[in-house]
Amino acid sequence: MYRIHDPNFHPSITENGLYTLRLRYLERSVDGGFEDPIELFRRVAWNLATVERAFTPSLNDSQITDYADSFFRLMTDFRFLPNAPTLLGAGRPLQQLCACFVVPLGDSIHEIFDAVRMAALIHSKGGGTGFSFSSLRSRGTRIETGGVSTGPVSFLSVFDCETEIIKRGGTGWGANMGVLRCDHPDIREFIAAKSSGEGLQNFNLSVGVTDELMALFSTGGDLPLVDPHLGVVIDTVPARELIDSICYEAWKTGEPGVLFLGRINKDNPTPCMGQIEATNPCGEAPLLPFEACCLGGINVARFLSETTGEIQWDALSDVAGLALRMMDNVIEVSRFPLLQIGEAVRRTRKIGIGIMGFADLLIKLGIPYDSEDAEIIATKLMRSVQSATREMSEYLARQRGSFPAFQSSVWVQRGYQYLRNATTTSNAPNSTIGAIAGCSPGIEPLFAVGYGKHLLNGDWLTELHPIFLQLAKSRGFYSEDLAWFRILGS
Repeated sequence: MYRIHDPNFHPSITENGLYTLRLRYLERSVDGGFEDPIELFRRVAWNLATVERAFTPSLNDSQITDYADSFFRLMTDFRFLPNAPTLLGAGRPLQQLCACFVVPLGDSIHEIFDAVRMAALIHSKGGGTGFSFSSLRSRGTRIETGGVSTGPVSFLSVFDCETEIIKRGGTGWGANMGVLRCDHPDIREFIAAKSSGEGLQNFNLSVGVTDELMALFSTGGDLPLVDPHLGVVIDTVPARELIDSICYEAWKTGEPGVLFLGRINKDNPTPCMGQIEATNPCGEAPLLPFEACCLGGINVARFLSETTGEIQWDALSDVAGLALRMMDNVIEVSRFPLLQIGEAVRRTRKIGIGIMGFADLLIKLGIPYDSEDAEIIATKLMRSVQSATREMSEYLARQRGSFPAFQSSVWVQRGYQYLRNATTTSNAPNSTIGAIAGCSPGIEPLFAVGYGKHLLNGDWLTELHPIFLQLAKSRGFYSEDLAWFRILGS
């Protein structure tokens, strides 16, 4: 089997995967050239493998190389890839390896613009940010100067502007999640904030839905709207009217989404540290203030045996466990944009190992995406990943110590004696690492079997699903006309 030093090995990567790597991830040389993809994976593997010696000083160079080989093979087989910032930053001066962060937002000009400053620092280092605007006083509320507040929705534009400026001059990234509780007096304005289709292009918006709203939706009652500054009810809204407006705007523009705050906090592993009010930009990682998401995706399509046509469950578990170890090392070696972030991340050590290539797997199995069989497969996959990652987290905790907030976490109540990470699983969109791995992103069905994609830099990428291409050729209906997008993309 190839090793990290094998000069004759080159990973099999798609044309679009190579384009994606060159666009942002491959290090540029002084003469304008790019590092080879194999060097990127070596760089990441070595950087993360060096962490092992910090916990086991007796390890020799050969043993460190063994860990690097394991991480290297994991990535170059495209069975697992860490989140994009790890590929970009590991072993380079940036060394900021986490994807997204939640920044707290207080109800004063000082606190609001301090959050803008922190967001700018995070965006400049390649991260995204999530905010809860729920603590901001409602529009028209009196402020100390004698004037009135313009409300939380007005400040969304400030953060959006900051993001756009940093995105143009920095990493080319910049994404935000804005959350407002459903019982905030400005909730109607928030729901319609992107209705025109203009502005807030760097924001995803989500309404923080409470259990009270859902109960009132069933009974047909009115939801009290409470100003967070005054702490008093200043208005009400029919629950069904509010839900209808959310649905209408989501149908019209795709925004806003919803976050079920009660359900999220039911699974909060450290409720003693506060309630979760926000998520990362795509919503898959509910986080406390200053926490970050350390994510990665397992390409489950790679675990279907070509000889038996069955899923290799043991191999999946092995990869999930190794991926957890790899991402725990990411936390150790990452250089965080803010001191508060480093402290918060290490306090709970949250990791989110999820899956990608799910649609590809179902296609290979001949299972429709919307079938009960697909749901059964999905349950078994995530149960396997969760079990393996949690088992590895226990194992690492015995060697390295449990996460600092462990003793006050729900895990102690559930009988665990050791646990390295407060969370171990999360399903992200994985659009970028999915493109690099050449698989369908995340847990989504295929967008289309063939399509073209305009990029912000003006380039045009075309995609024809490889399994569809194989079927078209094997069943005799392939033609150049069928691959119309190739002409459009040329």
